[in-house]
Amino acid sequence: MANNERAQSSLKVLIVDDEQLVRKGLRMTIDWEKHRMTVVDDAPNGSLGWQKFLKYRPQLVITDIVMPEMDGIELAQKIKEEAPETAILFLSCHRDFAYARHGIQIGVSDYIVKTDMDDEHIDNSLNRVRIEIEKMTAKQQTSLSVVKNQQDQSAEALGTWLHHRGHAAKEHLMQHLRLQWNWMLSGAYIFHLYIPKEKETVNRSYQKQWKDLSMAHQDQLKTLEIDAYSDLIVCDQQLLGIVQSKLVEMKFQDNTIEWRQAGPVTSVEDWFAAISKLYRLWGVESHNELLSTAHKEDIIEAIDYIDQHLDSDLRAADVATYIGVSRSYFSTIFKEATGCSIISFISERKLEKAKELLTATTIRTEEVAEKIGINDVKYFSKWFKKRAELTPGQYRTLTK
Repeated sequence: MANNERAQSSLKVLIVDDEQLVRKGLRMTIDWEKHRMTVVDDAPNGSLGWQKFLKYRPQLVITDIVMPEMDGIELAQKIKEEAPETAILFLSCHRDFAYARHGIQIGVSDYIVKTDMDDEHIDNSLNRVRIEIEKMTAKQQTSLSVVKNQQDQSAEALGTWLHHRGHAAKEHLMQHLRLQWNWMLSGAYIFHLYIPKEKETVNRSYQKQWKDLSMAHQDQLKTLEIDAYSDLIVCDQQLLGIVQSKLVEMKFQDNTIEWRQAGPVTSVEDWFAAISKLYRLWGVESHNELLSTAHKEDIIEAIDYIDQHLDSDLRAADVATYIGVSRSYFSTIFKEATGCSIISFISERKLEKAKELLTATTIRTEEVAEKIGINDVKYFSKWFKKRAELTPGQYRTLTK
């Protein structure tokens, strides 16, 4: 087998054990190459083991059960929640049915008692794991064969999730993240590249440049089209400088191009949260014309924060703290940018949300009030009527 083929088929292994001799022994005495496996690192406790799991995304984790800071059971549970396809071997100093039962419930591949550990036992266990992983991979690859033949399907799923939060679309994206895109969960950076929607003609010639760069750096850079105005560029941290330089170069060629950056991404949750926020910030920018752009990003971040916290008793000081400036300074720059005070803006945003909920849903008035941070329904009704000149019930009837 050629070296590059061997590297591609080699399974990554992480060893977690609080005994240094055990970690060294497993590294040195097992013929990992025979099993087409490579030990990428080891850790002396579950807490460090979790960090190294997120860094390397190994296909196999061999872990002791009783360890300081985080035991093997908790580590295995966290790993299985993050990446269910990861195989786990439990090590223990003694036989314990409770530990074995926990392992079965979590989905652990094998349970090895250290006193029974010999070459034959380890070899048999690793062979079973290898077969288990290969079967799972083959099954997953088969289920995704249609997706691979239709390259635009992942972008379609991304657009569907961003616009409608569809469950099926999210499942599709999660499957990609656990298989073809798992490199994106090891400290990758995400760029949202966009062109303002008010532009009558949109030049998307830059897409070919990114696709060519993506082909040259497979499993390190990926472009995903969201819609006619924007794309996502995801890059490995090693390519961060190259991507940033390329964006600056493109900006000189076409100054209508804008972008925002998020990362590093180290989990599935991070990935979805980063993309969701980038897309929200673009929406805030698109729907709010600012009178001054001197503090544009701070104001856009503030409006997004307000929109995400309408269900709380939001104060100007809360928003200023989030942005990282004093309340008085923030109030000044916010009014310069939007033309109204932060208090008035929050109140108007809550009113818009209440109107939207009354029109688009059938939830009770009490629930509408709670969703905009008002727990007293009588006060909410008075507040709403004063601003909308109709009671919540009248407004709902007229707009249905």
